[in-house]
Amino acid sequence: MYQFSKLFKALSDPTRLEIIVYLSIRPHCVCELVNLIGSSQPTISRHLQVLTEAGITSYQKTKSFIVYKLSPKDEFIAKVIKELLEEMKKQSLYTSLSAKTTLESEFVKPDR
Repeated sequence: MYQFSKLFKALSDPTRLEIIVYLSIRPHCVCELVNLIGSSQPTISRHLQVLTEAGITSYQKTKSFIVYKLSPKDEFIAKVIKELLEEMKKQSLYTSLSAKTTLESEFVKPDR
């Protein structure tokens, strides 16, 4: 029960939903999310912590940055996130948010 509560609590905040949209496009570093959302770095970091604790995201530390990506820890969470993003696309919420970011980052280098 606790896992479900944690998951849906994480999905109940508009800023965290916005973060999920950005991370569905590509991994982002915290600094990029701060610029996209317009909240402070500590606030964005706290939202990312909640998403990570709920099993929605994961992160990797580089020399200079912490890079977050969507990384559902199990099949149930993956299905919930997939359905959420599909519903957001139907309501044009996804399109308006995704237009703010780019497919490439000056901070996050693709895995090779």
